[in-house]
Amino acid sequence: MLRKMFVLLLLGTMGAGLILYLKQPVKTVAIGGYKAMPYIDITLDELNIDIADSPDDKIHLQIKGHTLNKNILSVSQKNNTFVLKETRQKKKWQENIHFRPMPTVVMKLPKSQSKALTINGAYGDLIIQGLELDTIQAGTSAGMAHVKNVIVSNAEFSTADGMVKIAKSSLKNLSITTDAGDVSIKESTGTAHTIRTADEQIKITEATEQPNIQLKSVSGDIGIQYIKTPASLQLVTAGEDVKIELPKYDRNTHAIGDGTNRLSAKTEDGGLVIQ
Repeated sequence: MLRKMFVLLLLGTMGAGLILYLKQPVKTVAIGGYKAMPYIDITLDELNIDIADSPDDKIHLQIKGHTLNKNILSVSQKNNTFVLKETRQKKKWQENIHFRPMPTVVMKLPKSQSKALTINGAYGDLIIQGLELDTIQAGTSAGMAHVKNVIVSNAEFSTADGMVKIAKSSLKNLSITTDAGDVSIKESTGTAHTIRTADEQIKITEATEQPNIQLKSVSGDIGIQYIKTPASLQLVTAGEDVKIELPKYDRNTHAIGDGTNRLSAKTEDGGLVIQ
């Protein structure tokens, strides 16, 4: 009986300690301010990154989280390129067990002076918001990519096991490739969008008519919801269950109007709804 009470007391103490540990406030540490560079090159392993507009003409870096170590980041500047890397450090096995989110690198970029952003990530999430760039090239293994209020001429996103989410953005030429992550696009515009996913769904909501959209999923569903009925659209579709609910759609020509713009949506094993 005493042994059982001791075990229960021990478990209760451990549980209370864990709750207090998880509720510790998030801290933010400034890394520094740097001269603006047109090209940004970022390589991260476990850290998340949040990139937004700078309040001035400098690049600003912070790190935010519960357990912080400024030495985990290295910064260099060469050939008009700002290079940020997460340094690899030897860890004890127990340090690979995470009860709380990994720290987030907060980067502020001058909108008027930044042209190209390259991100190579592994397990962390990336957020890009409020920027205007020529190019974005971002890839992650298991992290999520979230883009909001961004204007970019050429954007390329790739994930192995993470979601890509885009909202209220103008991406002239967009390419997205995922192996096992959903793709979600809302209230965004562009000229040419190519999206491919293996096992998950592609969802475009509040869409506008665009010159060239190509969507392909192996086994996931595809859903497209237009904010306004297209005036001139040629559709190329394939899927197990195809539903096209657009007014003035001609099922013989697979077009609306003279079919100036093109929408190709194909899925091998999933369903397809366009409305």
